[in-house]
Amino acid sequence: MNKYRVDLHVDTLSRLAEHGGALTPQRPDFHVDAHKCQLSKMSLIGSAIFTRDGHPDPWGHCLKLLEERNRLHTDEHQPFRIVTHPDQVDALPAGTTGLLTTIENGIVLEGRVERLHVLHEQGVRVLGLVWNGANNLAQGCLQDTGEGLTPLGVTVVKEAAKLGWAIDVSHLNPQGVLELCQLEVPVLATHSNSKNIHDCPRNLDPEMLSALANVEAVVGVNIYPPFLGGDHDMSTFLNHVEELEQVLGKDSVCLGTDLDGIDDAMTGFRDYRDLDQLYEFLEASEEGRGLRVLGNNFMSFWRKWAMPTS
Repeated sequence: MNKYRVDLHVDTLSRLAEHGGALTPQRPDFHVDAHKCQLSKMSLIGSAIFTRDGHPDPWGHCLKLLEERNRLHTDEHQPFRIVTHPDQVDALPAGTTGLLTTIENGIVLEGRVERLHVLHEQGVRVLGLVWNGANNLAQGCLQDTGEGLTPLGVTVVKEAAKLGWAIDVSHLNPQGVLELCQLEVPVLATHSNSKNIHDCPRNLDPEMLSALANVEAVVGVNIYPPFLGGDHDMSTFLNHVEELEQVLGKDSVCLGTDLDGIDDAMTGFRDYRDLDQLYEFLEASEEGRGLRVLGNNFMSFWRKWAMPTS
């Protein structure tokens, strides 16, 4: 069995766009760089195209972040390659990390469904409809009046699924999650935790988790202290993993750190330099858990909905 290392959500592209430069050989001011990925043998990172609510030029910003990602892919000195299918991860040379491109905030579409096709050609395979606020697709967890997906949101979700994308519910309000899980599309939460363990708006409540379980979704556990709660250390992380496993099943819990999008990480975990320690901690709690959570679960999930390669 392959031992994958997968992180479903990092915001490194946003930091690159803001600060410039590269990720090689090392970038001490970033959580994620080439050295840390190679040290931890990262197979795949979910590279978010993140756009803030109210951005004056969402589409232009999206294209800028895609250019940053393309630069990582085309620079021979950068050990990163864009991937759009799980088979491509298996084919990566040793020491290379795959970039799975995700959209965080559907405002980049600016209401134009046809832009999904442009993004598909650019390698995007995961769509998060919202960030914290509401937009013309749905409502975010911090601007929630209890409404579900808009008619445009439903259209966008169905079109994205036709292209072979999964829909990310991280940041989506509860009613939106429940409605999305009725649309028979691939669903995941790239960086969300359990509200039963820590009550905050960004975490998933029991009803949401039950709906996600019914559609065999996966959830990537976030390492941001305000979302972990408690002592926000590896033991707290494990509490969220165990709670999610109880509802979703052991094959549906993953890692979604939110690195480079957070100002602090859980105690005892600086970044990928401590991934081996997290793996050993999870394995000590139950044999096979580290293998599942830190990579294998997501790769199995992805193979279920990935379109055949051409």
